[in-house]
Amino acid sequence: MKIFYPLITLLLSSSLMAQLLPPDTVWVEQTLNKMTLDEKIGQLFMPVHRDTAATLAMIRKFNIGGIWFARSEAKKIAAELNTLQQASKYPLLVSADFEKGAGTYVDGATDLPANMALGASRDPSAAYRSAALTAKEARAIGVDIDFAPVLDVNNNPENPIINTRSFGENPVLVAALGTAAVKGYQENGLLATGKHFPGHGNTKTDSHAQLGAIDSSPEEFHRIELFPFKAAINNAHPSAIMSEHMWIKAIDADTVPATLSKNVMTNLLRDTLHFNGVVYTDAMVMGGISSRYSFDTAVVKAIQAGCDVILFPGDLEKGINTLKQAVQSGEISEERINESVRRILLSKTEVGLQKERLVDVEKIPSVVGTEENYREAKAIAAECITLAKDEKHLVPLRPSQKVVVFTMTNKSGNSMQSRGLISFPDEMKAFNASTIDYRLPETVTPDEAEKAVAAARNADVVVVSAYIKIVIASGTVDLPKEGADFLGALVKENPNVILVSFGNPYIGGTVPEIPTYICAYDNAKALQAVTAEALYGKIPFRGKLPVTISDAMRFGTGLAGK
Repeated sequence: MKIFYPLITLLLSSSLMAQLLPPDTVWVEQTLNKMTLDEKIGQLFMPVHRDTAATLAMIRKFNIGGIWFARSEAKKIAAELNTLQQASKYPLLVSADFEKGAGTYVDGATDLPANMALGASRDPSAAYRSAALTAKEARAIGVDIDFAPVLDVNNNPENPIINTRSFGENPVLVAALGTAAVKGYQENGLLATGKHFPGHGNTKTDSHAQLGAIDSSPEEFHRIELFPFKAAINNAHPSAIMSEHMWIKAIDADTVPATLSKNVMTNLLRDTLHFNGVVYTDAMVMGGISSRYSFDTAVVKAIQAGCDVILFPGDLEKGINTLKQAVQSGEISEERINESVRRILLSKTEVGLQKERLVDVEKIPSVVGTEENYREAKAIAAECITLAKDEKHLVPLRPSQKVVVFTMTNKSGNSMQSRGLISFPDEMKAFNASTIDYRLPETVTPDEAEKAVAAARNADVVVVSAYIKIVIASGTVDLPKEGADFLGALVKENPNVILVSFGNPYIGGTVPEIPTYICAYDNAKALQAVTAEALYGKIPFRGKLPVTISDAMRFGTGLAGK
């Protein structure tokens, strides 16, 4: 673990302080003093933007503090955001989950390597550059705050929802890259959010579906889960923190999600770690909350615990009315509401929203999704791809070889982070035009498996590209049994198999007989492109495993190829 401390030292000594704008406290106090109680409470809610007319109605009726959006196209969402900003009495704080670039959700923007790929690079500058590029594109389309980076340590291989969203299993590595990412966002004008506080890695439960627990002992919790948050807060000063809907046994004796725990959100985060920025709840419609608490009860408890913003309110009007009643009854003081509103308004001034809310839509093509940005994405991706094993020295491939590429997926259209992009077979054909491209169905039937095995029988090398990615509330990110059975049959028929993971890296331990295993960690177009280049020896493999896959492929493993 000591090998990563120099990374942190170098990072801290070479970086400037955050380059967000200085807070405009005069505007904040003047604005706060003019607000009615209704307007103050509205600032504490951040609903989802799906339809312009519906969002305009929420803005006009409730004076909401901001919005979150998901799938869209760059110029389209920028124009919509301009319309919404113009209609709002107070500037809106626009958020998104650009965990791996604006291209995560926005058509036309740049899709960057997932955090675990960056963890494989072992390079804080790669995390910084990725965050800086994200900030450049996000601000161009009107996004003010990114709900990233993920600071969770993925120390449980069976975690069904964090997985490749984490930088890895080592808390010092996660701290180094997470700190770099916060600086990359904020030194380029985008508010950053460390999540999911105080650590969502050591669990088998997806909090989207139900309340789970972090079972770590107090010593483990502070040494592992909390370590990256301490580092980022102390050394990079993220503007925001997002809570998690998990019970932290090291802190609370009672079964209570961290979001609703004063011990976590106030005593630990505010008083012990001295965090003074904005605290966002994770989505309040998630099962980690809704399976145990009514929405009105949860809203009150979240504010009492120390949260500032209610994200994804299931019933916006009910939430606002409930919070107002709590103030009027004395259950929550108006001064407590003022504390949150003040933090929210201060964050808006750090991105200059009190002076300018609109973006230039016509400039977007020159800033977002450019060829220059893609070249940067490829340069970062080239540091990440990992050759975890190559027992038969199948790498590099030769253009003269007969190569069959099989593609496996799991519910690709429902992936949490990644789009359904499958470009790897075409990238392989660029080096070997005779490459056979064979797409397997999501459920590989025995008949389909038999046909595929027959197609591979006479190949010199079989490359299986596996797109096994996080699917919300599925409870697993494992390779489906049908897929594992197919791989077992395949390697018996033709032992020259290369398995490439464009998602969950842990699948490499599923079929140990496969001689060559490559981790690309994600299906970003840049990662698929550089993986093909490395397979044909055009660039070296540089990544080191940021997690342990098996006894033979442990944390730190990474071959250079031949």
